[in-house]
Amino acid sequence: MNSATPNLPISHKIRRGTRLFWNDTRGVILPYVTIMLVVVVGVAVLALDGARFMSLQTQLQNGADALALAGAAELDRLPDSETRAINAINRLLTNATLFGTDTDRDVRVAGIAFYSRLPPSDASPIATGTLANSPTNARFVAVTVQPVTLRTIFPAALFGGSNAVTTGASAVAGFDQVVCQATPIYVCNPYEMPGMTYDQASEALQGAATAPAALGRLIRLREFPGGDAHYDAGDYGFLVSSTIGGNVSAVINATAVARPPACLAQNGVNLRPGFLVSAREAFNVRFDIYEGAMSGNQGDANYRPSTNVRKGYVGGGGGTSGGSCSAQAATGWPIGSPPNQATGLPLDRTWPYLDGRMGNGDWDVETYWQVNHGADGRPTPLINGSLASNASPPSRYAVYRYEIEQGYVADRSPGGETGAPACYSGGAPSDAPDRRVLHAAIINCQSLGLAGEGPTDVPVAAFGKLFLTLPLARSQTDLYVELVGLVRPGDGVNFDMVQLYR
Repeated sequence: MNSATPNLPISHKIRRGTRLFWNDTRGVILPYVTIMLVVVVGVAVLALDGARFMSLQTQLQNGADALALAGAAELDRLPDSETRAINAINRLLTNATLFGTDTDRDVRVAGIAFYSRLPPSDASPIATGTLANSPTNARFVAVTVQPVTLRTIFPAALFGGSNAVTTGASAVAGFDQVVCQATPIYVCNPYEMPGMTYDQASEALQGAATAPAALGRLIRLREFPGGDAHYDAGDYGFLVSSTIGGNVSAVINATAVARPPACLAQNGVNLRPGFLVSAREAFNVRFDIYEGAMSGNQGDANYRPSTNVRKGYVGGGGGTSGGSCSAQAATGWPIGSPPNQATGLPLDRTWPYLDGRMGNGDWDVETYWQVNHGADGRPTPLINGSLASNASPPSRYAVYRYEIEQGYVADRSPGGETGAPACYSGGAPSDAPDRRVLHAAIINCQSLGLAGEGPTDVPVAAFGKLFLTLPLARSQTDLYVELVGLVRPGDGVNFDMVQLYR
């Protein structure tokens, strides 16, 4: 018997089809996926835009940081520091972002401001800090970069927003020069004239440090007498530091050793009160002279002399005179010094500056060379491409270095003296650091109006390098020096502290 599908009414078929469709769950997720896909894609696009925005802001901030650090590295308190800082910011670095085209990719400077003091709290706006009124007190630089607009992928305009977002950045960096292993002494700027402003005094110092004629002048520094006296140009004294303190023996010892345990910051130093008569003993070890508190240190490398200690004393070498390693003045020394000068090394013929305490650099180099090296047949020194002569004498420091570099230290003068140390017993003395170069804090004492004993937090105009030309005779505290230059990176004692502050 054959079976057949019953011939159902059309209405029944519709009801049956509808019921089957309603009960069929295949593909039910499709509507949800369609709806959620719009949300997921929208969130992904927003996340991508957010990542691009954050990346752009980070790049701008990194660029602002780099520009601020480049500018801050030039803020060494010299009169042209702000000019150099601006040039470094505008020309030294080119920072590009990953977004934008052509020049729009570069981080561009929108504003530069210099400050002498930052706000007391990081939460305070930088504008509440103290603006620098001159390059010599500019310690911080604030750099603002131009905002950059980023086109978004998410069509925010469809929802009443904007298809572009803008971000910018700013940074503040500061500089402080720190000199370590420096002799703890200060010198009142010998180039500061009465009536000069602080900036003018700093400019005079900077100019002298780069002028060969000024570098050859002999300067007689006078120890500050103490009391209520005003500090005058050419005065010197000692500094107090946290590692040395102000004890007499500690200061004398730090002045004598090759690598003093002191770091001095340009932002401010503390001047030690009082007058040190025994300073002579500390300075003279550089000349192979050991007396007083230094008499037992002949074999200690920390108290080593210079590799060249020629000083015009009678005796068979370094600091000896009749078997003694203490200072003995020469008599009748044929070098052309004033008759009453205790040492034989030549001084300037005339002293027209600093009320008679700074010479004009005119000294008898020809007689000096003949007396100390003529018997050994040494040729006239060739310094900076020119033969040394009285018509245009080189600095004493240049001659001193020439003797070392040419191997002429051991030449013997008619009086029996050589430049080789004879009292030091600690082996061959090292030339690093050069023991006859003092690193001193140079202060604009007059324009600062310094007076009285022990001022603190005194700003340093610059750290100078002073060549000690003569040892100190008994009861003498004056120092005879030449300015060699200013402490710069690469001198081995300079540590520029450049850091971001905000």
